[in-house]
Amino acid sequence: MLCRITIILCLLGLFITKTTYGFTQEEKVQEIKRNTSTDEILKTPAEHHGMQRNLGFSNFLEGWFTPWKTYEETEDKAARVPLLRITPAFFKREVRFNYIYIDDEHHGDADVNEFAFGLELPLTLRFKVDIESKVLHVNTVEDTDNVGFGDTRLALRAMLVENDIVSLSTGSVINIPTGDEDRELGEEVTTLGQQLAFWIDLGHRISLHTFLGVDVPTGGNHKEDADMDFLYGAAVSKTFIIHETPVLHGITPFIELNGHKGFGLDEEEQYFVDLLPGVRFDLSRELYVLAGYELPLNGSEEFDKRAWFSIIKDF
Repeated sequence: MLCRITIILCLLGLFITKTTYGFTQEEKVQEIKRNTSTDEILKTPAEHHGMQRNLGFSNFLEGWFTPWKTYEETEDKAARVPLLRITPAFFKREVRFNYIYIDDEHHGDADVNEFAFGLELPLTLRFKVDIESKVLHVNTVEDTDNVGFGDTRLALRAMLVENDIVSLSTGSVINIPTGDEDRELGEEVTTLGQQLAFWIDLGHRISLHTFLGVDVPTGGNHKEDADMDFLYGAAVSKTFIIHETPVLHGITPFIELNGHKGFGLDEEEQYFVDLLPGVRFDLSRELYVLAGYELPLNGSEEFDKRAWFSIIKDF
């Protein structure tokens, strides 16, 4: 009898020990899960801070001192893709090289090779600085070649509204006459401009770009007869993702419609509309190549045609 009682007590002890140990382990597992879930909840906003934007007029004071970060892109979202001529509404941190061949510029007075070097530098989520300088090679109708620096453009841009599908920004632009007008390398007129740009994701990786602006002369040799220009533009782009290729990651065909209407003091109002179809190739290591061909639509003689080539490097 004593032996049986001892065996029963041993089995009961083992059962109690196992139950207690199992309950303790389960409690620890649940606690770990709770802590992990809490950590993940707390960790997620930190990981996406600066990538998933939620900027608007209601929190307009936020984001001015938040460091800028690249956009979070997925296969179900349209990529924020800078194009050739239209001003982008979104911010990108990049260096850009543009080559433009202009045939019969200024009513056939010259053929121009333009080499432009640009830097776009977002300082925060809300504020960006752009600068662009040019080197021109002008072959005039008298068959003389002029080479030198062109005008310089400086822009300060502010983000007004931005989320996953919309970007709305404004910018103040100054054109500095660093080119020599006597050699047809610049205008020698300082202009100040204000711009408003809008971008929206239309779905299926299609996006719409729109732009409005105005350029007003403020000084220079020909201030008295310079025009005020009203600028406008619209573009549509579609991005195709290419999988399992080491070099080419995506292709974005696009078409731009750009124009400006001049209000002259001594001349009649004039307007120009140009069509610019092109394509962008997304290469490896955040390197992009763009090409396009621009034609005037309203029969103006501002130029005969423009050929565009651009290389962009994000950093």
